[in-house]
Amino acid sequence: MQKHNHIISSCQQLVLIVLLLASVAIGTYAQQSLANRGISRNNSTQNQSSGSDSKKVDIEPNVKAWRMIDGMSLADTIPVDTLLNLHQINNPIWKNNIMNVTLGVLGSPYQSRFFPTIRKHDGNIFYNSLLDYIPQSDQMIFYNTLTPYTNLAYQMGYPKRRSEEYVHAIFTQNINRRANVGFQYSLSTSIGMYANQRTDQSRFRMWNSYDGDYYHYYLNLQYNHSEINENGGLVDRKSVLQLHDKNLPAGEKKYDSAEDMPVRLSDVDALNKMSTYELKLSHMFDLAHITRLDNDSNEIEIAPIVARHTLTVHKNHSHFMMSNLDSYKEDDSFAIRNIDEHKTRDNRKYYEYKNEFELKMTEDFNSVLKFGVRAFFGVDVRRYRRDDQPEKIIEDDKSNALKAGNVVNPTVGENNKVIIIHKSKAENEVSTYLGGQIFKNVGENLRWKAGVLAYLGKNRNGDVEANGEVNITFPILKYKTDFYGKAWFERRSPEYLEKEYYSNHFEWSNNFGQYESSKFESGIRIPDLRLNVYAFGGILNDWIYFNEECKPAQFDDKAIKVMGVYGEKHFSIIGFNSIVRMAWQHTSNDSIMPLPEFSLQASNFYEAFLFDVLTLQIGFDVRFNSKYYAPKYMPALMQYCAQRKESVGGYGFFDPYINFHLKRARV
Repeated sequence: MQKHNHIISSCQQLVLIVLLLASVAIGTYAQQSLANRGISRNNSTQNQSSGSDSKKVDIEPNVKAWRMIDGMSLADTIPVDTLLNLHQINNPIWKNNIMNVTLGVLGSPYQSRFFPTIRKHDGNIFYNSLLDYIPQSDQMIFYNTLTPYTNLAYQMGYPKRRSEEYVHAIFTQNINRRANVGFQYSLSTSIGMYANQRTDQSRFRMWNSYDGDYYHYYLNLQYNHSEINENGGLVDRKSVLQLHDKNLPAGEKKYDSAEDMPVRLSDVDALNKMSTYELKLSHMFDLAHITRLDNDSNEIEIAPIVARHTLTVHKNHSHFMMSNLDSYKEDDSFAIRNIDEHKTRDNRKYYEYKNEFELKMTEDFNSVLKFGVRAFFGVDVRRYRRDDQPEKIIEDDKSNALKAGNVVNPTVGENNKVIIIHKSKAENEVSTYLGGQIFKNVGENLRWKAGVLAYLGKNRNGDVEANGEVNITFPILKYKTDFYGKAWFERRSPEYLEKEYYSNHFEWSNNFGQYESSKFESGIRIPDLRLNVYAFGGILNDWIYFNEECKPAQFDDKAIKVMGVYGEKHFSIIGFNSIVRMAWQHTSNDSIMPLPEFSLQASNFYEAFLFDVLTLQIGFDVRFNSKYYAPKYMPALMQYCAQRKESVGGYGFFDPYINFHLKRARV
């Protein structure tokens, strides 16, 4: 049955790819036909007027890109990724965060330890350690281009037998001036330095957008799949010091390579797998158009009132597998065997169906006060399901079996043993919310917005989210300077899986209350000086975290307070460059919210422009953080948990590199 389902899944993916290629082919033909028709009209005019031969019309490449933010109601323009700076950093967790705790392998679970970027997934806790690897709604990029745009990337790390490879492809084009279609595929695999550390990730995304006179839509389809081999970490961290050491005392073992060092899960074939499917459609209707004069006194049509509907259909399937549990004797991390004494196959499924409706009055509607208003409401249906595979049959004492409460028609076998077939369990959560926002997104000198969202009904009743941003721009000396501030407040109920969970090695039933989180940022940005500096802080009340037993716990003693400063600057003189990012942060409770006080990333390189066509960068990256009690990792839950036994940090990472940029190629 499992094999059959895998074949069906593969066939579905194949059909999706075939449909994608067909749509791209049709789009290419349509765009070429439109261009040819446009050229023919020009040529016809030329022939009538001058009788000259037809000439080819060259279209200059022009690619625009944007993300849909604020509930997919606002297009936020972003630059297309063509820069050479920091191209050598291909791991997204280090592109987005200055400090992480990680297993050290591309695609492996991680957790940000830089306070402004610490976040939780809304709905599924198993996403928390893979957030930067699975694109979220506000990270989806849409395009509009005059000519087909393609971006191909391939990266490989040596040595070959422990290689790290990354393949990435983007293709997008306009079918006509209003409609765009594209796809994105990426594949990463890493063997890792140590045994049983391989990771494989594949991501496929297809999108389509349309910008009509009165109707606009953004459609996104994506599939993400991760396979993570778990080794449980080294049996003895001191073995790292014994690598290639020829002067060891008698009786101590020398290791010729990192992969020879013993790991905790060496004989059990531990594996985490996660698959995600998502469809998101956001479409908007202009309910009216009015005519206004622009700054050049030209008449333009604007939409003062816009209605929006966004649909999200989401499915996630994750499972953790371990074989040959009888051979595992390292410690008691997997001593509990709720379902099967010999092997583990924890299956967890998460579904989400979400509809959101919005009515927006744009800034053009209010010609006096010059700000816009949007109001929205939504219904969010979530389903959590646990499937204990039917073939997982064990024998246990009858009294223990009945006490567990997971018995379906128990049958008494030999020696008064009971054959137990664990049943599935599903739980539904339905929540309704209302929200609103006022905003001023148009203007060179002042932009701001403020919004609130409140949940109603049985589930998540009383949950509140509020946020505000302001950006003021004016020159200091001769430099354009942005002064900005952001603030967030959230009162949130615990996730279902933080309250209830059952698996082969873990179970809990918690009666947590709501927790509160307040954060702020305030700083200045000077683009011409390539400088960004801001202060940040936050207060966490009744924070929910994973404790030293790797179970959810709520810290309701007193508030956790965090404060810090972040700075980013690109220095350049006579070809020598240094892109420096550094942060200082302080936490009032380093047991619940452990943070390194000082973190640094610096990319130092010499840049030269050769032969009028080739850009060369040769340099090295440095990464450093001060010592702190970094969270430990639990493979069975894909979660990072508190620990106070060992501190890490106080040493640096050094990575030399060479970058080339030739025309449209980056190496």
